[in-house]
Amino acid sequence: MTVVRVAVTRPREKAAETEKLIRKQGWEPVIVSSIELVPIPIDPAVVLTDFDCLVVTSATGADLLWQHFKEELKNIDIAVVGPLTAEAFENNSVSPTFVSEEYVGEKFARELTDIVRGKRVLVARAKKGKRRLVEILSDAAIVSEIAIYDSIPPRDETGMKRFKTLLEKREIDAIIFTSSLSAQNLLEFIGGRGQMLLKKIVVCAIGPITAKTLSELGIPVDCMPTKYTVDAALDEIKQVLPQKI
Repeated sequence: MTVVRVAVTRPREKAAETEKLIRKQGWEPVIVSSIELVPIPIDPAVVLTDFDCLVVTSATGADLLWQHFKEELKNIDIAVVGPLTAEAFENNSVSPTFVSEEYVGEKFARELTDIVRGKRVLVARAKKGKRRLVEILSDAAIVSEIAIYDSIPPRDETGMKRFKTLLEKREIDAIIFTSSLSAQNLLEFIGGRGQMLLKKIVVCAIGPITAKTLSELGIPVDCMPTKYTVDAALDEIKQVLPQKI
């Protein structure tokens, strides 16, 4: 029986759940840690009671905020992007007030505008995250922002080396790119030959920004889920994979 291997660009700390989802499909997971998430200490001067609303755009952000603020998070309205971010809070018995189904910062911001109008808002985000969310909300609210983590190329390249070896041996069937930065780092690592081989497997991008980055780098995108999760991406791959195997 042929083994179907599906790679996912995923930070190491998010690997376990992703592997479980891929195995559920009967496939073999290949986790490619092409970015490393580095927490940024939160200034003790940042006090939640100074704000009416906290805006969080990722599950990583939710986890880091819990580590710093703990139970204080239960006393502020929280707006989050997507069910996975909400779930990260709920795992610590914190219930977000607003959960957006939009995964693009600009659309999320427009959903929030009327809700936060005139309020004091704290946006907790990635250091390299796009500032469009902050800019739009600032037209309606009094907005402050803090960077709570940074994304850097991984110091441990084991996952990328394994992926490159399997790709060159034609033992990878599909890959899910979860962010623009993870795509850029991996493409640089595998080089020109690796990029040519990527065109022979199913390439799935989570989100239009990641898809655009891949296209600009010369990598055709075969599919993109409407819901920006790994689970939804696997469903898309299932439809496209028979055409490429």
